Amino acid sequence: GSDVNWVILLVKDLSKEPAHIGLSEEEIKELTRYQQITATVIDGLIGVNKNGKINFWNESASKNFGLTRSEVFGKFIGKIFPAIDEKYFNELKNITRVNKEWRGRLQIGEDESLAEYFDAKIGMIGEDDDETYFILCSPVTERVKTENELKKSELRFRNIVTHSHEYICTLDSRSKITYANPRFLEVFEYSEDEVLNLEFTDLIDRYYVSSEEYDFKKLVENQNQTFELPLNTKYGQRIHVLSSISPVIDGAGNVQYYNVILTDITLKKESEKDLMLIRSVFEASQNGIALLNKKRIILVNDSFVQMFDYKSASDILGHNPIDLIDDKDRERVVTFMELAEQGKDSPSRYYFSGRRRNFTRFEVENSVSSYEIENEKFAVWIVRDVTEEKKAQNALAVSEERYRSITENINESIWTAERQDGQLKAVFYTAGIKKITSHDAESFIEDPTLWKKIIHPDDAEEVDDKIHKFYADPARFSDRFEYRIIDILGNVIWIENRITLVRNSSGEVEKIFGVVSDITLSKRAEEELKKSTQNLKELNETKDRFISIISHDLRTPFSSILGFTDLLLSDKELGADVRLQYIQFIQESSKSMLSLVNSLLDWTRLQTGSIKFEPERINVRAIADQSIQILSGAALQKKINLVQEMQKEFYVHADAGLLLQVFNNLISNAIKFTKPEGSIKISARANIEKKQVEFIVNDDGIGIRKEDIKKLFKVDTKFTTSGTAGEKGSGLGLSLVHDIIIKHGGDIWVESELGKGTEFIFSIPVASSNILFVDDATADRLLYSKLISSLIPNYKILTAENGKEALDIVKLSSPALVITDHQMPVMSGYELVKQLNMAELKYKPPVIVLSSDINKSIEAEYKDLGIEYVFQKPVNLAVFKDAIERSLRKAIFS
Repeated sequence: GSDVNWVILLVKDLSKEPAHIGLSEEEIKELTRYQQITATVIDGLIGVNKNGKINFWNESASKNFGLTRSEVFGKFIGKIFPAIDEKYFNELKNITRVNKEWRGRLQIGEDESLAEYFDAKIGMIGEDDDETYFILCSPVTERVKTENELKKSELRFRNIVTHSHEYICTLDSRSKITYANPRFLEVFEYSEDEVLNLEFTDLIDRYYVSSEEYDFKKLVENQNQTFELPLNTKYGQRIHVLSSISPVIDGAGNVQYYNVILTDITLKKESEKDLMLIRSVFEASQNGIALLNKKRIILVNDSFVQMFDYKSASDILGHNPIDLIDDKDRERVVTFMELAEQGKDSPSRYYFSGRRRNFTRFEVENSVSSYEIENEKFAVWIVRDVTEEKKAQNALAVSEERYRSITENINESIWTAERQDGQLKAVFYTAGIKKITSHDAESFIEDPTLWKKIIHPDDAEEVDDKIHKFYADPARFSDRFEYRIIDILGNVIWIENRITLVRNSSGEVEKIFGVVSDITLSKRAEEELKKSTQNLKELNETKDRFISIISHDLRTPFSSILGFTDLLLSDKELGADVRLQYIQFIQESSKSMLSLVNSLLDWTRLQTGSIKFEPERINVRAIADQSIQILSGAALQKKINLVQEMQKEFYVHADAGLLLQVFNNLISNAIKFTKPEGSIKISARANIEKKQVEFIVNDDGIGIRKEDIKKLFKVDTKFTTSGTAGEKGSGLGLSLVHDIIIKHGGDIWVESELGKGTEFIFSIPVASSNILFVDDATADRLLYSKLISSLIPNYKILTAENGKEALDIVKLSSPALVITDHQMPVMSGYELVKQLNMAELKYKPPVIVLSSDINKSIEAEYKDLGIEYVFQKPVNLAVFKDAIERSLRKAIFS
């Protein structure tokens, strides 16, 4: 029923009237009428005094609350509504006084499912002690429960929409988006504010919108249909959706908004596309494809049918695939199939002989895969006819075996290179490369820079330049290069590298085919031939010079002798003094001729190689002392002071007799051209860099003109003058000295100033130009050999793997220096040093220890054996180089 806003009560105070006075008839009628009105009102009406005690209770209140008037009369209102206590009642009174009324909802019972709810309105009449409050209570329990259910239902649906994996949105009547669920925002990559500014049309792919298929009105008219739409995310990613659009209509039949539910079918569309692709591949494949289930063929393509010579797919479906396999391979293939069915490892690719319908055989390659659907296993066979390929492979295998046999038995190595990632890289070497370089083929392929590393340092730059120009010239396709390499043992090998190029249309090198040959022997033969030719030429020149000297230089003393003997024989009247003088002239000419003949014989023997040449490690200071002793008489006659300034003993590799002849000639020559009271000094200095000792014979004599210096050492332009005491010379002495020095591998030169003196300087190689490096680690031997060679470039580096091998090398070749590791197999570095100290060697080389196993105790042990330098790897190069140079200097002086 309708709500009652006010109830009018007419009350008259009869307390002062006599009790017997009754109501007038009209008053009784009116009271009865209002009583009937309040009785018929469905809302309960409760009256309470200012203390909250009930003083009025209508019939509707009895019905609504299930209590009679007598049960509640005079009771506190909290009996009806437990939530109203005295404090709360006073608050309600105050509100009612101020606002003339109070409206609210009162609850009976705490359990929401059992509680009763009343909408209450409180009014007030009277003042002060006569205040009465009337509470109009409308039962709303069902409405509240309905509202709560609606709220719960709304919350459930809101959760469904919010957490749904579907893309849900609402549109207004103009298709503008008014709401989008979180999944929609996440997938389409819009913020909530951004999406509210979009129309649904903005999401649809523009090509679809521009086509005739799209019409939003038609879409919304088909309320009960779903349709596919291509939508784009904010960043252009396409999403295919199945769309459902339903309008929400008001009572007047007008559309309020549209609910849109979008189901993502992108994966389905992609799967459909993939399925179409797979189907097209299945039908178009040149390979035969068959689907197997329970050892039966259930699907094949046309290529499979044709390969096995069947007319149609229906002729082959249902067959056991084993029927298509030749008898000799059936058992093996059956085993593979059973293993696959049992889920065990089986080959995914194998070969067998196939059998066509007409019983002819052919070779088949079978690629097998499997999958499972609803616990049912399927196998896919992809078969390929490889009959011709097998024939080609067999022919290739025979050819490769023939080729391998040839390449492994020739001394050359064939290599190829290809362009990979823009770079030319070696991809193949035959086994012969190890015979030539001592490196195996894998080493060159794994390290593309190895070939450059082994090229001889003296040839590297030139070879690199020539090959670079060859590759860069598009007109050239083949060439050959000869150069030296250094093998893993340090040997120098001459090789010929014949290269053929394959270029692309732009002239760039795409492939290289090369043949490497060891031409060391032919190079040696070539060098020997050159030397023989040169020796023959020099011998002829020597003969010519010898004849020239005999015909010219011997004529003068012979003429003098003949002239004076003729005078002595023909002139009988010569006095005794004149005869004596003539005889003295004849003697001087004879001595001169004898000296010339001796020099000629020595020089000739030297030129022809018939002179005895036995170089060994000798102490040069002793040789110089011997020469000074021999010539001291001649110096004494001219009162010339001979000074030996060699403070140390210098050791070189030379022939003692020939070196004595050099000193005799140079000192004798100095005496000849030094004035009385002059001095001649003999000294020496070490040249570590050139591996030589330089000896100096210095005099303060008459000197030599600059233009005459170049004539000193030549036989054909021999230069001679009289000495300070009139001494004569043949001019051959210095030529002989020059050739002796050159034969020793040294050099000689002159520094002179006319009137002040002359200085003859000649160099002789030290006792050894070898340094022995001992280490059991191959990598360290290679690394430190290169390192030492770069620090001391003029020395040859020998290597050994252990102390025993090193000791044998020392006994045979007497290296200038030994650098050894400490811990090695067979014989350690410490034992090597002990053995060297005990060995009876003519020369004991100094030793440097270089190892990664050094500690203070080990270093002290080496010091006790006399080793000065002990280094820990890795070593400071500057300190290491200084130690090497000091040790080599010691090798010269000891």
